Amino acid sequence: MDIRNIVVGLNVDAEQPELIAFAVALADKHHASLTGYSSAQPPVTTTIGAGDIAGALYVEQMQGIEQAVGRAKDRFMAAVPASVHHKWIGGVQWPATGLIELARTADLIVLGSGEVAGQDGSAAIDIGEVLLGAGRPVLVVAEGAPSLKAEKIVVAWKDTKEARRAIVDALPFLKAASDVQVLVIDEGNLATERASMQDAVAWLLSHEVKARGDVLPNEGGVSETITHAATSAGADLIVSGAYGHSRLRQWLVGGMTRGLLSNAGIHRLLSN
Repeated sequence: MDIRNIVVGLNVDAEQPELIAFAVALADKHHASLTGYSSAQPPVTTTIGAGDIAGALYVEQMQGIEQAVGRAKDRFMAAVPASVHHKWIGGVQWPATGLIELARTADLIVLGSGEVAGQDGSAAIDIGEVLLGAGRPVLVVAEGAPSLKAEKIVVAWKDTKEARRAIVDALPFLKAASDVQVLVIDEGNLATERASMQDAVAWLLSHEVKARGDVLPNEGGVSETITHAATSAGADLIVSGAYGHSRLRQWLVGGMTRGLLSNAGIHRLLSN
């Protein structure tokens, strides 16, 4: 699959010029259209109350959000050159909910590392909710990174549907890389783990990906081991499945996914 449509999610209360520049460079490189998105919703507590005071507060917050979204739009439109086909979508809505709806138009969603899972979902994009609900790959950008080289990539492999989905979604990056290392963390069944890794490498080789594989011992946690290996190899992108589940209408990411999200020093492409 080619990357033809990119959506970048922006928080209304943050300027994020580096994230916009990153998304522009990525769209230009892949000859893709770029959609900027931002939204927010008045907190639930401001919608509960009695009398004119509660109503006036709600209206005031709605107006504030509309103005903030307008400023976000202006920043985005000013930063994207005419050479990149682009548009803007924004409004008053729960940020993650609107981005998940918009995902049907995207090949790739780009988010900043600052959009941490579990923060106030009415004002900022809950990255965990997007990861597990969008049905599209999400590229979480390293802090302060101007671009994505992706010449060396580490794939965090585990024989799951999420990991299988991830390497398919990441093919445009994997095929362009000069070195792709498929890593399995030993969890006590070495023969099976190695066999599944070798099958994943063979599949990538059949798609003209320069792939090789290895099994690593678990040293301090799966996400920590993967991140350390990627850093040691000089890779700037980790490809992984996104793991989690829904509980009481809230998406909860698993431990490995949470660990990868917490490391803002490297790009991460995650799929569910």
